[in-house]
Amino acid sequence: MTKEEFVQHVKSDTLPMYRLAYSILQNSADAEDAVSEAIVHAYEKLDTLKKADSFRNWILQIAANEAKKIYRQNKRTSPVEWEENLSPEFYDEHHELWDAVMQLDGGYRDVIVLFYYERCTIPEISRILECRQGTVKSRLHRAKEQLRAML
Repeated sequence: MTKEEFVQHVKSDTLPMYRLAYSILQNSADAEDAVSEAIVHAYEKLDTLKKADSFRNWILQIAANEAKKIYRQNKRTSPVEWEENLSPEFYDEHHELWDAVMQLDGGYRDVIVLFYYERCTIPEISRILECRQGTVKSRLHRAKEQLRAML
């Protein structure tokens, strides 16, 4: 993959990476840091990408790992604060739904964002979050139940 192709892929996948990182961290500054770190890490490890058509899932997995790393670091130093004002460009037009999704526990929030907002399949989510497909399905089911109760 050339530098130009990498840049084009990153441009098209920045919003999905941000949404995923934000769903994990619930803090825009940390989510932006996670995305930045993921892009740098992906560029450094570009030679490990086997198929260019799997770039999106590959970089989403890197972004998820970077966000989890930042979350662990923040957890040791200070609690993650809830951020009320998410930038409109990263918001869906149904603010009430997005707010409800952001109130879910982390594991449920991640699968909802990946499944509905980023339109990933169950196997893709399984690879991105590094868990079994059955786990993804059960989290998705429980998350939808919680959302129904909230809304």
